[in-house]
Amino acid sequence: MDSSPFDHDTQDPASDGFDATINVDAAAFASPAANSARASLIVLAGWEIGKEIEIATPSVILGRAIDSDVTVHAPSVSRQHAQIELVDNDQEQYFRVTDLGSSNGTLVNNTRTPTTRLQNGDKIKLGDVLFKFVLQDEIDSQFHQEVHRLIHYDQLTGLLTMEAFRERLVAAIRQASPTTPFALAMTDLDGLKSVNDSYGHLAGRMVVGTMGKILRESVRVTDLAGLYGGDEAIILFPHTTLAEAAEVAEKIRSAIADHQFDHDGNAFRVTISQGISEFPLHGTTPEGIIAAADRALYAAKSAGRNCVRLAATPER
Repeated sequence: MDSSPFDHDTQDPASDGFDATINVDAAAFASPAANSARASLIVLAGWEIGKEIEIATPSVILGRAIDSDVTVHAPSVSRQHAQIELVDNDQEQYFRVTDLGSSNGTLVNNTRTPTTRLQNGDKIKLGDVLFKFVLQDEIDSQFHQEVHRLIHYDQLTGLLTMEAFRERLVAAIRQASPTTPFALAMTDLDGLKSVNDSYGHLAGRMVVGTMGKILRESVRVTDLAGLYGGDEAIILFPHTTLAEAAEVAEKIRSAIADHQFDHDGNAFRVTISQGISEFPLHGTTPEGIIAAADRALYAAKSAGRNCVRLAATPER
């Protein structure tokens, strides 16, 4: 039996290159509330709903800048927006949030404040992004992680939903520059209709789920794969040229072509076609770069399928 679609989840938001990340590496400390609890922020609105960010160091800076301890990809959040820190004196320990001169301010329970002591359950608003500060145990944490998965990931393939993927693509465009390109691939299984016709739609569903697993196992840790729709996937390759992305795409193509599918005693194979575009060479908007990759995908289909094609260089 195939493993869960999340068993090999290189796209877990905690390790997502365009997601909230705690960039410091220090030992977690005991929560002041209880030894079994830990301090976290849960996103309630304005960004990645359900996302849990563990406050695992005595001082954490939240902001839009990529070098913030927690990078929040929202235009209303300042580059260095606020700091959450553990105050530890002889009498007690508690957490405090401090605004760092942000443009839109830091609100705690709807009150704008320069600095304030945090209580369990307080709501913190940075620009349009609303967090809830919680002291929670492992069961609570697992609940929030599951909620996040259900919202942002397709449950059959383990890939990001298109809505969640697009948020990351928009963030990648904001971060990119002409000297730091990224690549994007559109993929489509070859012959899925034949599988459905020959072996039934349950077999086709199994193939799509396995495709997601192979994609997640084949991409690099920094890459992001989403389900575009049906049996079409979309992959973001951060800080990657066309040629570099083509190497990963070829690995994916080979892995799927070499995989033998088995359903109800029937063994068969399928292949995948892929088209790749590059930002900003082929587009500077989500729609533009996706359209360029889609045209390259069509070229791969026209070339006989089971191949990778690169978007054509635009005429100057």
